Parts: sequence; structure tokens; C-alpha cells
Amino acid sequence: MFNFLKNRYTISSIAFGLVLVALIVLLVIPAVKEISVINAQVYEERARLEMLYTKGQVKKEVHKKYSSIEANAGFLDDIFEQESHELEYISKIEQIAEANNISIAMATGARKRTPQQRFSELEFTFTLTGDWENILSWIEKVENMPVYTNMREITVSTHADKNNENIRQATAVISAATYWNLPN
Repeated sequence: MFNFLKNRYTISSIAFGLVLVALIVLLVIPAVKEISVINAQVYEERARLEMLYTKGQVKKEVHKKYSSIEANAGFLDDIFEQESHELEYISKIEQIAEANNISIAMATGARKRTPQQRFSELEFTFTLTGDWENILSWIEKVENMPVYTNMREITVSTHADKNNENIRQATAVISAATYWNLPN
């Protein structure tokens, strides 16, 4: 009888172990996998919400800054001439060159229009020849004109006058862009 009880105890222990293994395999392992999947989803959602929160904060800040300068942005319309006034601009540039005793040659590039913008861009290449101080004066006067001229690149070279070695002439090639309001 004692032997039977000993075998019964062993059989019960084995059965209990098998039930415990079955519970672990059937319940605990799938639950742990499901918890890790949910944890990954929660992490992804948290990262997405943090990104949205950051975007929202930046958007609020940009909107606040835009609102503060929106009332003062009208001056931009004043620095752009109407698109049909290019000849007046060229005449002003030539008058400034003549007043500064320098010769000027101009070449215009193609007009660039972007559909979502209210202005067009017209590129110029100015070739100035004269005294260096006069060229600097011309640049200063063009920059002080009411029309915005973006001077992108300036290349300067100097050379001696053929008739008089003491007189040095400068040549400046200026790549510039001007901006023009599109007609409404």
C-alpha cells in the first residue's frame, strides 16, 4: 500500500506539473506576447502623439508670430513695382550710372513666375566700367532705391588705362534679381 501511495504521489506530481506546463503554454506565453504587442503599440502611439504635440506647439508659435507681423507686412508690396514698370527701373539704373560717371551694359534674363506667389522675378546682369569709388557709389544708390534689387554675385577686376598707366579702371559684373508685383 505504501508503494501505491508513493506511485500515486509521483503520478499526482507529474499530472500537476503537466497541468502547470499546459497553463503556462496555453495562457501565460500568449498573454506575454499580447502584452509585448500592446506595449509596442502604446510606444508608437506615444511617439506619434508627442510629434503631433510638437507640431501643434510650433504651429501655434508660427501663427502667433505671423499675426504679430501681418499688419506690418504691407511694406513688402511697396518695395515691389508693378510688372509693367521695368523700363522705368532700367532708366533709373542708367541715370544713376550716368550721374556716377560710369558706363553700364545690361542684360536681362528670363522672367520667373511661380503660380502660388504674387510676384515674379526678373534677373539682370550689370557690367559696370569706371572708377572703383564711383562703382561703389552706384551700388549704394541702387540699394537705396525704393525697388528691391537682390545683388547675388559681384565680380570685380581692375586694369590700367591704356593711355595713362596711373589711372586704374575697375570693371564689375553684378548678377542681380528684381521682384515685380503681378497684375491682379
